Amino acid sequence: MKRIILVVLLSAFLVSGCGLTYKVLLGVDTTPKWNTDKQILKQAEKYKIPVEYNLVLDTANYTEGLREIYKRAFENLNIADHDSSDYYNLKKALNDDQQPSQFRFYDNKGTETFKLVNCYIDPPIPLNWNVDNCFDSFPPKTSIETLNIHKFNLDFLLTNSKFINQDKLSFNEFPKADYYGVIIWNEFFKRPSKRLINTVRKYIGKTDKTVVLIFINNHNQFLWSAMGSENKEKVRTLSTIK
Repeated sequence: MKRIILVVLLSAFLVSGCGLTYKVLLGVDTTPKWNTDKQILKQAEKYKIPVEYNLVLDTANYTEGLREIYKRAFENLNIADHDSSDYYNLKKALNDDQQPSQFRFYDNKGTETFKLVNCYIDPPIPLNWNVDNCFDSFPPKTSIETLNIHKFNLDFLLTNSKFINQDKLSFNEFPKADYYGVIIWNEFFKRPSKRLINTVRKYIGKTDKTVVLIFINNHNQFLWSAMGSENKEKVRTLSTIK
C-alpha cells in the first residue's frame, strides 16, 4: 500500500510543474502516508493552530472548482493567444493554485490581494519565503507577474474546505479584521510548511493591523487527485484503521 501511495504522489509531483529534484531539496517526505483525521488534528496541535481556524481542503471540489474557473478564463482568450504571454501566465497561475504550500492574503472584504506558493522559494537553505522582498512591507506585495493573477477570493477557499467534523466555516462567521490570511500546509512538504507558518506569524506580529489567520491542511490532496478509483477505495479502508 505504501508503494502505491508513493508512486502516485511522485507522479503528481512530476506533472505539477515544479520539478521533483526541486521538491526533494525542499524536504519532501519520500515515504508519504495517508493522514487520518486524528493525525491531522495532532499535527495542527503541534503547530499551535487554533481549532476555530483549522480546516481541511475538500480536494475533489477544490480541483473541480479550479478547472471551471480556469476553463472560463482560457475560453476568454482567442485561439491566437495560445502562444502569447497571457496564455502562458494563465497556465502558470493554474499550476501555482495547485501547489502544496501556499500563503494567500485578503482585504477586509475577502478579496485576494496577494499569494505566494512553494515553487518560488529558494531551496534547500534557507527556505526563504521572503520572495521578491514581499514581506518587507505591509500588506505583502510582489512584482512577479504570474503571482498577481487572482482568480478566486476567500469565499472560494472556504466553500471548498471543512472542519474535521465536516462542518463549514463561512466568511460571515469571522471576526471583523483589517485583513485575512490563509496558510495552506501539510506534512509531506514539512520543512516549507513549518517555515511558512513561522514566517507569516512573525510577519503579522509586527503590524498594528488586525489579521485573522486561517489554516487549511491539504496533505491528502496530491495523493487523492492522482489516484484511480481502486486505489482510492484502498486508502479509504486504510484510513479507517486506528
